[in-house]
Amino acid sequence: MEDHLESSADSSSTHTDNSSNTSRTTDNFSNTPRAVNMARYLNLSDPGNPFRLDNDNNPVVVLVTDLLTTDNYATWSHAMQRALQAKNKLGFITGIIPQPSDPTDPLLELWERCNDMIVSWIQNSINPSIMSSVVFVDDAREI
Repeated sequence: MEDHLESSADSSSTHTDNSSNTSRTTDNFSNTPRAVNMARYLNLSDPGNPFRLDNDNNPVVVLVTDLLTTDNYATWSHAMQRALQAKNKLGFITGIIPQPSDPTDPLLELWERCNDMIVSWIQNSINPSIMSSVVFVDDAREI
């Protein structure tokens, strides 16, 4: 009878070990940086999610008070970066949040929506006399 208990315990232990190995394998897959970021970025209820756009984020907003002219790029750029950081969108400009290259990537549509919003914000912050130089640029990083 003791032998049966020992073999049961061994079997159970082996089963537990196999389960935990499988669990570890699954956890390792689900904890990859890509999977963690994907889960984080798809959670649009998270206020810290850079892909989240709230009701006060709309394309007609002007983020900086002094429009970009030919004479104030340094101060305008600093103010724009600060405003984008406050909106949690600076990563789209710096390249920390790159455009997904796979057309089936679930983040592609979210990235394009945020990029379009940022392009609108930047274009609304440029003096009309120089707007024509960036009006057809579609990638916020290129502006």
